[in-house]
Amino acid sequence: MRFWNYKSEEFYNLYSQIFDSNFSIEKKKVVLKALFSGEYSLMRITSISKQCYEEYKKNNFKKVTKFKRANKKFVRYQFVTFNETLKEILDRKFEIKDFWKIIDENEKTHLITRGERDKEEYSYINIPIEGGYFLNKTVGFEYGKKEELYLKYISKQRIRWKKMKFESKEINSTSKD
Repeated sequence: MRFWNYKSEEFYNLYSQIFDSNFSIEKKKVVLKALFSGEYSLMRITSISKQCYEEYKKNNFKKVTKFKRANKKFVRYQFVTFNETLKEILDRKFEIKDFWKIIDENEKTHLITRGERDKEEYSYINIPIEGGYFLNKTVGFEYGKKEELYLKYISKQRIRWKKMKFESKEINSTSKD
């Protein structure tokens, strides 16, 4: 059985074979993108913005069923694109633990609203990785009963929002009470 945080040795073996192949660098990128398509380890949502949280709260934390409307409101803001990750893991060959460490570090994303993407800063909270919330799918991310219950649970607590500022490609994070 596959778990959401399972670090497959098979993925690493395929990466290793692709890395050692005679394919061009562009072909290697295409093959690795196809291999990782829809995998939980990519575009892993690690935080949710305050406005995004408020949108779910307006709907009593239920899933927005009108896909087009939901698709227009929420975006996964990724700090490092998968193309940059591919470039990094294809520059030199990594051992399995370093390979997965790069994937883990580079694939962290925040769930924000489209409006927040255009602003200079937004407030957010971290989501515990252990829960496997908002997992990546081939298209979009999962939002089911588990995510609904988690957001309801945190709504009953005092939420300590953090601020994220966008500064010319560098991102600073500071805590706010």
